[in-house]
Amino acid sequence: MATIVHVPENVTHYLVGQAYEAGGSYQWAREAWKNSEESGATRIEFGIEEQAAERLGVLRRTIMDNGEGMSVEDLPVFLTAFGGGGKPIGFDENFGQGFKSSVLPWNPHGVVVISYTEETPDGAMLWIYRDSKGNYTLKEWEVPDENGDTVMMEVVAPFSDVKYGCDWSKIRPGWMETGTIMVLLGAEADSDTWMGDPDPSRQETVDGLVRYLNGRLIDVPERGGQRIETTVVNSYAKRPGSRRETRDKTVTLPDGSTRVWRPRRIYGLRHFIPESAVSGTVAVDDHGTLAEWFYVPEPENPVRFTSDYITQNPIVVVDYQGEAYHADSSKSRYRQFGITDEIMRRTWLIVRPPVFSEARPTDWGVLTQASRHMLFAKGGQELPWERWGDAFYSNFPEELSKAKEAAQKDDAQAGSSMAKSLSRILDRLNPRFKVSRVVATPGGTMAGESTDSSAGSPGPTHRGPHAGRGTSGGSGGTAGSRILAPVMTGRAKGAPTSVRGGYPAYRWTEFDADEARYLARYEPKETAEVDGMVYQGVVFLNAQHPVFRQEFAHWADLYPKANASQVRELVQEVYGEEAVAHVVHAQRLNGTPLTKTEEGEAQFIGANDVQKMIEPIALSSALLGLINVEQRIRARGGKRFHASRPES
Repeated sequence: MATIVHVPENVTHYLVGQAYEAGGSYQWAREAWKNSEESGATRIEFGIEEQAAERLGVLRRTIMDNGEGMSVEDLPVFLTAFGGGGKPIGFDENFGQGFKSSVLPWNPHGVVVISYTEETPDGAMLWIYRDSKGNYTLKEWEVPDENGDTVMMEVVAPFSDVKYGCDWSKIRPGWMETGTIMVLLGAEADSDTWMGDPDPSRQETVDGLVRYLNGRLIDVPERGGQRIETTVVNSYAKRPGSRRETRDKTVTLPDGSTRVWRPRRIYGLRHFIPESAVSGTVAVDDHGTLAEWFYVPEPENPVRFTSDYITQNPIVVVDYQGEAYHADSSKSRYRQFGITDEIMRRTWLIVRPPVFSEARPTDWGVLTQASRHMLFAKGGQELPWERWGDAFYSNFPEELSKAKEAAQKDDAQAGSSMAKSLSRILDRLNPRFKVSRVVATPGGTMAGESTDSSAGSPGPTHRGPHAGRGTSGGSGGTAGSRILAPVMTGRAKGAPTSVRGGYPAYRWTEFDADEARYLARYEPKETAEVDGMVYQGVVFLNAQHPVFRQEFAHWADLYPKANASQVRELVQEVYGEEAVAHVVHAQRLNGTPLTKTEEGEAQFIGANDVQKMIEPIALSSALLGLINVEQRIRARGGKRFHASRPES
């Protein structure tokens, strides 16, 4: 018989440990909830075991459901088969390791599992722990057999256990006929596990568990028209005269203190999006990926309920089989979709790509790692955030555009000279920005591949009384043919040409703490309207950065007779122009041929190279030590403010 690849028993604990480290905080709760949901449960409770609390003062986390339960034969398989467990295994189904790898490492003393089925109404129980060699094994008990002899059994009926302060058969709640109970014992017999994993790096709390489950589950499924009742029990020291003392269960510990058992419901992410939200859906690729957006208008709070239930800000998530992955509320994520800072705190975004399936192996889709902590695309690729964001922006919802424009009206760029100043300086420099690039043309003789850029970026467009949102090109813009990267085996044909481009606007603002280190950043999907001109792309400059504050003070001191705010406007004007010029020049280099390798393969400046040139750190560096900026400020200042104080 042919030898089948297998995993040696003595290395299984290493695989369990690796999967545990790859998972995130509260992963054990997700795995337990999913197991209960798949068992057909209508009620799932993350509780606290009362008997050990009253007798020993130990607070152990329990997980209980009223699903179909597990048979005597299935119980040991569920907890000992790594890569199995009695469920269908597959890329788009189960991996057979989630609960084991997420809960066993931080419960080496053991996990007790008690299950009730129609065949075993009195229950069947086992206990898995980590032995002295590091292996996970089932505990054995001495049990008399039918002949009166003693035998060792791994699965037994629940019994009264004096050492652990509880009768295992009495944990079963009144609402459970069939179902499963898990008791997490932690590292020692007296370990408290109600808070979750004690690893300091995971920082788990009960409040965090509630927020995690409400944020992880996009929708809590229904059974018979009712949402699965999921609760998490927290424990608080009882306060005298508490108004809720009659509604919550109380438990007295051995030291005489009283604690309150308070349940919180789990509803799922979508439940916390206000009903007043304006919403819609945008297709963001050719594979069927949809981006569902929700915008909550003023003055309503953009998140329902309090921070006791969910994090208090909208987020961007990926919906994978009803669960939220890659939850992100960062500005950079929202900006990828063209959702600007003014409206991001009121906008929810749920991206729903197709799920990769072995039944359709050639179709594109996404799948999860075995730890179920993150997603990746078919072929091991990262999720195509940029492509999704570009497609969303290209079909930007009108409602979001109106909300963005309304928010930006109050933050319009001061000064009416931006258009003239930018046009003047870039028209003077544009001849030097003309670069030789390969542009797609039917009669071309050079082979290449598209760089996803066009010959000329959208410039500012005039907004008249009857104008729309603006189109590519316009005043200062030269949008046109596709730019090609020279590749000998390329499928497209093109010819060398020289092109020039349009320009973005600039805006001075105060950066948030997470971006305060930067002098500037460029947002290509922002728009700005100045003096009736709509600019595509905005360079933001950090008015509170120490470098700029020093510049404002320096020039105000040199022009003591001028109004300080006017001097500040001058400094901002010149630095704004300089930042825009840097971005424009960098963008125009995209697709520029450089040289050839020994094999004759053309080397060129690509989109990734350009992106590195205009990232916040690079753009900030480009604004340091600019002698020409100093000269331009002095020249314009002399005309506007006349005499200046001599520099020492």
